[in-house]
Amino acid sequence: MVKPRFTLFILSLLGAALSIIAQQVSVQAPRSVVEGNVFQVQFVLEGGSRAEDIKPGKIEGCTELSGPGVTSSSYTSIINGHREDRVTTAYAYTYRAVKAGTYTIPAATLTVGGRQVQTRPTEIRVLPPDQSNRQAGQSAGNTQVGSTPEASQQISKSDIFVRIIFNRSNVYEGEAVECTLKLYTKYNSISGIQPKKLPVFDGFLIEELENTNQENDIEHYNGQNYLTAILKKYIIFPQKAGQLSVSSGEYDVVVTTLQRVSSGFWGYTNVPVEQTVKLAPTTAHLSITPLPTPAPASFTGAVGKFTLESRLNAQTLRTNEAASITTIVTGTGNIKYVKCPAPVLPSDFEQYTPAEDVRTHVQGATVTGTVSTEYTFVPQSVGQFTIAPVEFTYFDPSKREYVTLTAQGYTLDVARGASATTGNVEQNEIKQRATDILHIHPVALSDLTSSPSHAVKQPLYWTAWILVVAIAVAFLAWYRKRVNLRADVVGMKTARAGKVAKKRLRIASRFMKENKREEFYAEILNALWGYISDRLAIPGSELTRINISEKLSMAGMNDEDINHIISIIDECEMARYTPETSNNSPSRIYEETSKAMDNLERIKPAK
Repeated sequence: MVKPRFTLFILSLLGAALSIIAQQVSVQAPRSVVEGNVFQVQFVLEGGSRAEDIKPGKIEGCTELSGPGVTSSSYTSIINGHREDRVTTAYAYTYRAVKAGTYTIPAATLTVGGRQVQTRPTEIRVLPPDQSNRQAGQSAGNTQVGSTPEASQQISKSDIFVRIIFNRSNVYEGEAVECTLKLYTKYNSISGIQPKKLPVFDGFLIEELENTNQENDIEHYNGQNYLTAILKKYIIFPQKAGQLSVSSGEYDVVVTTLQRVSSGFWGYTNVPVEQTVKLAPTTAHLSITPLPTPAPASFTGAVGKFTLESRLNAQTLRTNEAASITTIVTGTGNIKYVKCPAPVLPSDFEQYTPAEDVRTHVQGATVTGTVSTEYTFVPQSVGQFTIAPVEFTYFDPSKREYVTLTAQGYTLDVARGASATTGNVEQNEIKQRATDILHIHPVALSDLTSSPSHAVKQPLYWTAWILVVAIAVAFLAWYRKRVNLRADVVGMKTARAGKVAKKRLRIASRFMKENKREEFYAEILNALWGYISDRLAIPGSELTRINISEKLSMAGMNDEDINHIISIIDECEMARYTPETSNNSPSRIYEETSKAMDNLERIKPAK
């Protein structure tokens, strides 16, 4: 039996251990700092307790100015009824960078709850000051990176630019290269950057990487210190030898500048004003070494380091049952563009379209992954078959030579399947298909007609041709006349004027017999007006007694006949609109109208 005191002792030790484990300590420091500048290093302790003592190590190339400055913060969270209180304490030390170089911030020792906790060593770079400041004899401590320009200040090409950085300057054809587009600026007041023209990678296959590094850093380049930010990262694969170039593209960078504005009695105030700076394309070059020649026959362009394997998915094969062989290439390099070697299958196997599966990811400055291709086939014959081993060749840049890999081959025993009826299915199918082709039976020459009759020599043949031609000519003449007549609207109206007028006269005769005087006179008038309009080509809107008289006179009609037609029109209008005063006989009007139309028929129609 465990004693209660011993149990309490174990629990207290366990609680103390857990409290120490809960204490997490980290270092927060800039990655780069300019020589002469002041910077801070913070040792952050997360947990419920404060450090009872802290001993930071000495940083070479830097001078400690003050510390520690202690700041604390706390927060409380309640999730599903569980309450959690956390306290974070930061111990800050101030240093001045004295000498350019790369140094290590040593592990600091913190005493928490009577026990010691150490931080991990951290690297820091001290950059030299701007070369222009040194030449001017200025103090290194006055060098400031990340200032805000004035609105009147001219921003030069050396103040903001995009640089193309390769992790290597000389590679083999097809070898992976890391390409970084990085923005360099003297100012920390950039509010936006907009690409106007995309980067150009002529002669490369590219793999764009996700840019997760959004932190700014300070970098010393060409004797100057700049704030930098990564815009894009790529893995590129050169596809030909020689000197290849990459263009950064064009960008519009919005910089916030300060404009000094008078505030009257209160002096001057700096007002932020945005200014757009256009960055022209920059170019970087790569030297590409050609691959050694001659290359092995099994080389298809793979460059890097790879492995090869082959798999057969079925050990027992039967005819008319599907099986597959999968070849798998795994490794790093231009894996995304690698083609798996295809097995040479027997002609007795029916083959299907291969299925390819590519799975890759970026690892460091290259691409790694697996490419597999499944070759599906169906045996059609019973027997034993051999599938030769496949070969895969790649170029290894580290060894500067070609490496050939060989995957296993297979010997397959194919048994009779459910639909197989003989030992050789394919031969049977050929025999069955052969029955569809009938032989050509020979015929004696005596059975053939020795003197064929030619239709061209028969009179009926030429008679039929002459008849067909005559009908065609007659039809074309009739059709052309009809087309011309339809095109001549005036001519059509003139030709049809008599038919329309006679139709109206028949209708007027029926009204006369039915003793419908008003309808009779209306139809007579319509017949006359319509006939004259069509016969003389006068639009209905222009029909007047004067126009009719002039047109009839020009057509050669004498005055007596003209006056007769006009008098008939007047009598019909009088009888129609004043029937009670009209003594005209409908039969007489009908006869006079028929006579007038006969006279009109004899005149020459207007053109």
